[in-house]
Amino acid sequence: MAVSHGGLDIGYIAGEDLSSHQFHFVHLENDTQVTLMDNGTEFPIGILQNAPTSGEVAVVRVSGTSYLKMNAAVAVGAKVKHEYVSASDCGKGQSTDVTKEFYRGICIMASGAEDDIGAVLLVYDNIPVVASQSPSLSASMSASRSASSSASASVSPSVSASRSASQSASASVSPSASISPSSSASPSGA
Repeated sequence: MAVSHGGLDIGYIAGEDLSSHQFHFVHLENDTQVTLMDNGTEFPIGILQNAPTSGEVAVVRVSGTSYLKMNAAVAVGAKVKHEYVSASDCGKGQSTDVTKEFYRGICIMASGAEDDIGAVLLVYDNIPVVASQSPSLSASMSASRSASSSASASVSPSVSASRSASQSASASVSPSASISPSSSASPSGA
């Protein structure tokens, strides 16, 4: 059975020529344009799914799973961040095991060498302190959970009934209604 990679794609304008950077991390330059990564500390908005030239539509996967060109061998389960070597060599996936280093994905399809195509599950992990390491953060998270639990317990029965009805309706959507990746989103086109 073939593996399918899908998720939430957003269209932006390519702020520069991205035609040789399909399946690379890209940066949100402003509210309408994406560009190549400018340095190693920028936040990658997602992974480029097509190969647009400047001014064309850039399809960016912001959540879900995606193919990603890697900078070296990366094993399944590894945390993946974006690589930055230079303005022309940037945006490939790079394994990281540094405890407090930001990462943007978890490898779900290994790569064997530089420029191999792997795949990642896109994640947002920029929380510098784990709740169990900070008693005050743990206490505030617990208080938040308690407040949210009591608020949901006081929802009126009519609201609960309408939620159940809408959940049942959404659960009955057929798998054929899902969005399938375009032919340009396969590693063979990379």
